[in-house]
Amino acid sequence: MKSYRYKNLLIYSSLQSVGHVEDYFVEHTEKLVVFIVMPRPKSTFNIIRLYGKGTLVNERNMWSSENFVLYYLTWYLTYLYIIFRYFSPHERFIVFSGQIFSFFGMSVQKIFRRVDFAYWLGDYFPPNTWTLRVYEWAKKFYHDRIRWTCYLSDRENKILNGICINNKNKKTVMWGVKPKGIIRRSPSGTRLTFLFVGLVRPSQGLELIFQYLKHHPKCRIKIIGICDNEALFQRYKAMIKNLGIVAQVYFPNKFFSDHELTEISLDCHIGVAPYHLGPTHAEYYGDPGKVKTYAELGLPIIISNTTAIIPYIRRFHSGEIIQRNVKDVERAVSSIRRNYSSYIKGLSQFNKFFSYESYYRNKFSFLENYS
Repeated sequence: MKSYRYKNLLIYSSLQSVGHVEDYFVEHTEKLVVFIVMPRPKSTFNIIRLYGKGTLVNERNMWSSENFVLYYLTWYLTYLYIIFRYFSPHERFIVFSGQIFSFFGMSVQKIFRRVDFAYWLGDYFPPNTWTLRVYEWAKKFYHDRIRWTCYLSDRENKILNGICINNKNKKTVMWGVKPKGIIRRSPSGTRLTFLFVGLVRPSQGLELIFQYLKHHPKCRIKIIGICDNEALFQRYKAMIKNLGIVAQVYFPNKFFSDHELTEISLDCHIGVAPYHLGPTHAEYYGDPGKVKTYAELGLPIIISNTTAIIPYIRRFHSGEIIQRNVKDVERAVSSIRRNYSSYIKGLSQFNKFFSYESYYRNKFSFLENYS
């Protein structure tokens, strides 16, 4: 009979398995409940999945809304529904979450359920508005009161603790990847297709790629993600039209499953992450999921000189680091074209280092033997 590393867990996930956290815990948890909160744009439902000993037992949709207030209210109410519906008063379980909603009323939750909490902090938002100041204060408040805390980067680790800590209870845990055979691609002639994946925000820097495409009519980009608001999508549509690159841009502004994303990526050559630079942007502090996605898909990465993943891209020679100007994009593309096979080799090494099975087993040892 198979033994399981973890007894009872509630985790958050998404339909695009960035980091493969759900995959990992499904395989190694006796009882696992997964709460999938859909992005607010075009949101109509969230998803609850119940797994028992690696098998999906039940999946159900829970109503959600694009309305700002209703979106977050239904999120929290669904979370409460989960802990009271899916766990009995006698079960000990851990809520392993990166969402502060999970920690509202922790002491009250503990009265009615034998629950403990682990916090995996994701993005850090520089508190340059009053709303962000409140949000980061709340993160710090719960961080200081929760037994186990993980961080997506050493930068965030240091901000929350004053120094970078890596011990049993506090440690940096970046996204894992699922190593698989890399599809062999090679840019032919002057034709080349970029891939961009993820929620589209102004700080993602897509304008830089649009400017590059204007000067390179045989190059294209596929943007697989949803704008965080309709106004931004309309602004990008107008920009694409004004630059005369409509035929070079595939931008349906919709969500795609992992399988669909893999199919879409087959004729792409380079993954792009042209973020805005500097510590005033949230991307500076994180481990962007799109970079790990590009690595899994076997796409060399072009990324601006920010985010905490940069040292690993340099270390494994899995992409090119750029400054945010068209000439540097041209330099990076030229380098990848000339040495495509060496970047593919670097991606293989990158993926081996972050292989989620071994990487998470080491990092999540604190969750073992909790029952």
